Amino acid sequence: MPAPTPPKALLELVRYPAPLGANAAYITPVRGGGRRPAVVWIHGGMDWGLDAFAWAPAPRQNDQSARAFREAGLVLMLPSLRGSDDNPGAREYFLGEVDDVVAAIDFVAQRSDVDPARVYVAGHSTGGTVALMAAVLSPRLKGAYVFGPVGDVSEYAPYFPLLAQARGTELWLRNPVSYVEHLRVPTQVIEGADHGNMDAFEPLRLAAKSAPLSFLPVPGATHFSVLAPVTELLARKLAEAPAEAPTVHLTDAEVREAVSARAE
Repeated sequence: MPAPTPPKALLELVRYPAPLGANAAYITPVRGGGRRPAVVWIHGGMDWGLDAFAWAPAPRQNDQSARAFREAGLVLMLPSLRGSDDNPGAREYFLGEVDDVVAAIDFVAQRSDVDPARVYVAGHSTGGTVALMAAVLSPRLKGAYVFGPVGDVSEYAPYFPLLAQARGTELWLRNPVSYVEHLRVPTQVIEGADHGNMDAFEPLRLAAKSAPLSFLPVPGATHFSVLAPVTELLARKLAEAPAEAPTVHLTDAEVREAVSARAE
């Protein structure tokens, strides 16, 4: 089924050119006032399609909308991937979907109100896993921020029956640990320390070798509650950073402060 039409004041439903054809996406309307940063956000879950999660009110304990980026004045793009909505193709389970994210990054970089030197990719959970691999293939990015990815996608096998059949090369091709040493884009892996996928930190760290990959455990937060305070912090810092400044790097202290402030 086609993706539902979003509120026009917040988002537009567009098609972006992907390897298999035109995929659906939500994106903030074009605005004047100069070029600004852009974030391509890949949400979590078991279907990379689009629905009202992008604009409907969400609890702070689990806000996967990425609204903080558009509310901070950045261009926000939420692409739908192959096999979802009315897009061409079928699910490939962490393979061709990565190419779709790369295509979305290239698409948003060409917008008239986007600074192509300040394009970022971010994502959560399964979306964070895809975003991490897309960062390897998108050297044009200024940075990547991935919330709660895994290093080995076989952990998702209980939710994706066909993925459970992947062995050998078919599994190697889908695993972030196979690629992260080739990262050239500064990338932060962020996860709630109280409950989440922090067991992925060490395998990814070892696989990354000298790649610009850093890890940020967030005490007092879970896999889901980390999203609202940290995306708000990140959105504000991306919006405020001068174009010529280095990639924004969240620190342990400021993330702890953001989480604790929201808990009070």
